[in-house]
Amino acid sequence: MKYSKRVIGTNVWALMEEQHIDREQFADDLGYSFRDVCRLIEGRLLLPPSALQRVAERLNTTQADLISCDDSNNVIPVSQFMKKFSDPENLDKVLDLLDEYVELKESL
Repeated sequence: MKYSKRVIGTNVWALMEEQHIDREQFADDLGYSFRDVCRLIEGRLLLPPSALQRVAERLNTTQADLISCDDSNNVIPVSQFMKKFSDPENLDKVLDLLDEYVELKESL
């Protein structure tokens, strides 16, 4: 199942804000570095399902809620949103593509 790291990061941050959890405490609770928590929130850290489950449990939610997106158009062909870079609704999709490209280049 493919899901957006950016969506997870946004959802994690929103839940942390709601529960008044700061990044340092969140990192300590999960045994992560502060940097890793920042990368998670920014959508730049991919977690394996077991780690995602721990994050969900810490935030009193489910994995499904962490990966869910309010956007009902999750499955849009790339060609449809690449035509409109200036459309704010497409910003996350374009940024996700750029993040994936950078990660791929860094792994080579």
